[in-house]
Amino acid sequence: MFRPFRFAWLFLAALVLLGTACTAGAPSENIAPHSQSSSKTSSPSGERTKIRLYEVTHSPFYAPQYVALALGYFAEEGLDIELVDGKGGDKVTTALLSGNADVILVGAEMAVYVNAQNPQDPMVVFARLTKRDGSFLVSRTPMEPFRWEDLRGKKFLAQRKGGMPDMIARHVLRKHGLEPGRDLEYLQHVDYANLAPAFASGTGDVVQLFEPFASTLVREGKGYVVAGFGPESGDVLYTSYHARKSSVEARRDVFVRFARAIARGQDYVRSHAPEEVARVLRDAFPGVDEPTLAEIVRRLQGADVFGADPLPPREDYERTLDILAENGMLSARLPYEAVVDPSIAEEAMRSLR
Repeated sequence: MFRPFRFAWLFLAALVLLGTACTAGAPSENIAPHSQSSSKTSSPSGERTKIRLYEVTHSPFYAPQYVALALGYFAEEGLDIELVDGKGGDKVTTALLSGNADVILVGAEMAVYVNAQNPQDPMVVFARLTKRDGSFLVSRTPMEPFRWEDLRGKKFLAQRKGGMPDMIARHVLRKHGLEPGRDLEYLQHVDYANLAPAFASGTGDVVQLFEPFASTLVREGKGYVVAGFGPESGDVLYTSYHARKSSVEARRDVFVRFARAIARGQDYVRSHAPEEVARVLRDAFPGVDEPTLAEIVRRLQGADVFGADPLPPREDYERTLDILAENGMLSARLPYEAVVDPSIAEEAMRSLR
């Protein structure tokens, strides 16, 4: 049996207890049932439904979501989105379980962890936004041509221990014959928000970063993007949309409309040039100039990280579990149906055809 990191499971057990105490299985009042509902029209009675959406972080990696907001796809579905940067997987999961969030965008592993504790009101993955890891390896030197094997003996500034980006990095390194902590120094003493500043100040030889942090270092002349982790790890159930099971059952139409807006955003990002996508994204990232945003989108499109649709494939879920198990983070291999409800995204896609 694989032994998960003790701190993670103690924390998640506390989250489950918190969720049970705070919500007692009841759906959020923001998306409480009403007498009229339909998944085929934007809003059956003309009323708008507010959804408190907590994202794990604010990044161009989630471009389809910001496109759906900027181009009015959510509004056309009768949805008012209150977007909150939750600043971490543990924090957004806490927000969902405590009733402060209606929907969260986070790695599907969080639903696996929580549902393994047999909560009264489980988490449900109802749509997927990204299908691959969207982080990049940034080096202090060009490292051309790049080979993963050349990281042997380097100081690798890594993501938070136990998170999906960390587990993806470990998986990729092992794939190339490198064991973190043995064949290279694997540094995990810096929190997510300070990884780029720490690297810029001299910590580590390489660092695993998401956008826009990777491109910011490149623009400042303090690093070089040498590889992407997504193409090396393959497709998984990466950043996905979660809700409580009670909410999904009570207001299925709301979640279908939400998934339909996301599907339109995904289609836009995959079918438009980086420069066009960057123009739509500029208000979401006022601190990043448009040419840099276009370069970020080009890099992410090149790594094929965006899902073609919000469908959460069974095979990608199983691959996610494989990676969790490889990293000792799987106490029980929950069946797909215990974590994912693909019918929401399936209905959304049928209505778009």
